[in-house]
Amino acid sequence: MFASCLEIVFFLAGRHNSQFSSSPDENETKKSSDTPPTVFLSLPDEIILNCLARVSRFYRPCLSLVNKDFQSLIASPDLEATRSRMGVTEKYLYVCLESNKNNPNPRWFTLAPIPKQQKLKPIPLFPYRHPTSSTVVSIGSEIYIIGGFVKGRRSQRVLVLDCRSHQCRRLPNMHQPRVSAAVDVIDGKIYVIGGHKSNNIDNWGEVYDPKTHTWEPILPTTLDLTTQKSVVPGSLVMGGKVYDMVGLKVNLNPNICLVEIDNMMCQISVCKGILLWYDSEEYLQWSRVRGLEGLPRSSYFPCYLVSVANYNGGRRVIVWWKSVVFGRLGLNWTKECKTEIWCAEISLERRGFGELWGFVEWSNNVFTYDGCDSPSDFFLHSAFVTY
Repeated sequence: MFASCLEIVFFLAGRHNSQFSSSPDENETKKSSDTPPTVFLSLPDEIILNCLARVSRFYRPCLSLVNKDFQSLIASPDLEATRSRMGVTEKYLYVCLESNKNNPNPRWFTLAPIPKQQKLKPIPLFPYRHPTSSTVVSIGSEIYIIGGFVKGRRSQRVLVLDCRSHQCRRLPNMHQPRVSAAVDVIDGKIYVIGGHKSNNIDNWGEVYDPKTHTWEPILPTTLDLTTQKSVVPGSLVMGGKVYDMVGLKVNLNPNICLVEIDNMMCQISVCKGILLWYDSEEYLQWSRVRGLEGLPRSSYFPCYLVSVANYNGGRRVIVWWKSVVFGRLGLNWTKECKTEIWCAEISLERRGFGELWGFVEWSNNVFTYDGCDSPSDFFLHSAFVTY
């Protein structure tokens, strides 16, 4: 819908629709600024805003190049008010990436959902030092960053990132410092379990109410997690992640996510650079996802898969990896190198007993930086937000 509306807007504005895929040169930009598009701007303001409200936010920088009138419309609060009134929303994938030892402070990005142009777009500088081993969860347009290590110590701190304004603020601290806690949103409240050192049952978990901005303790008997536990026997499932339960301890199984396929829950994991799956109801063993072996490693999996996550709650996953590219001078390699962050969306399909096949929907180098380190030496948080 968003791309079609954009083409209509550019057509009415008197610009060829192919121009929105790349930035115009200076002469064309100047010409566009001096020549107002009479067809589109002669329409009533309500209709103009109605059209622009249907266009994805990712295209706004390009739309602003049409002329000064478009710049004003894009920057106008009336545009967001129109989107809200029309009920127009988009889902965005936000990613927190620590990928370079020389820059220990991770950065937040959003993945632009533009076909064939998927890129990580950095958001403004994060004002706090991002805690390692924290847990991330989203409600609406806000991302909550819970606990983790701050200056080497377990933290009670909770941050919230408003994805509309890209402003970050602190919330009331948790009662207990927690690291890699199990977190999920249930009935609009944030439940946090485990991640602490204490063996006291009173410290097992706590729940945050965004409406009252308060934390309350919860016990293992407070919240009925029987249904979620049964998905992966002997484990706790929260927020699409799998946690081992040993007494009162809750330990995250890294790089494992759950995907529902044909009304059955499957675990998807990355192990030693390979995409694996586990059927906890029928097959009862880890197996390689088929259909990916024949892909050219140079174009799809040029290095080492390091992370996997459920993509938008469906039967798809998104995988991440790093590829180090060295420079060449003639026939000789140089010491200069760059690191590429790659991402791929993979749809999954059951075929017969004990077989799961994967199909690459798209695969791109989404971010590049100078320097290099271990291919598997980075961590990633991701969360979907809607606004």
